[in-house]
Amino acid sequence: MNGDLDILLDGELIVRIVLDPIQDSFPWYMGALVEGPALARHRAFVDAYCEADLEFDYCPHHPDEGSFEESELARYIAALSSLADPSAPRTAESELCEHWLAPWVDADVAAISTYIAFLDWRRWRAVDCDGQIVVAIPLPPALDFKSGRFGFHM
Repeated sequence: MNGDLDILLDGELIVRIVLDPIQDSFPWYMGALVEGPALARHRAFVDAYCEADLEFDYCPHHPDEGSFEESELARYIAALSSLADPSAPRTAESELCEHWLAPWVDADVAAISTYIAFLDWRRWRAVDCDGQIVVAIPLPPALDFKSGRFGFHM
């Protein structure tokens, strides 16, 4: 499998992004998604995260990124945590909570907890063909397999 960027979860290949040969949308870089061998085990969570449609991605290795605690990803995880633990404080706005939590309202606590662990950006890596971290890729990435395309901003 040839590709330009690998997205790894716990060191296992989830997806390879094959960059378009001509990049004409600078500062956006575009590519096609190629399923990796570990995707099947995590596909439901990958799709759920994409459908959550966070407005602001979290790029932890980018020098201009703020703290995780101030990120929308942190707010999303806090909202999910309120389902897994009803005593957890609800910090996200109610409209976002409804959209974000709708797929999880009837899920059992174990599934929600596993999904929250899946969202831990420290488990994810986006690397180029030389194994160097690609700082502009959000972690975890929102992978849209319906379109089969991925774009990121440099």
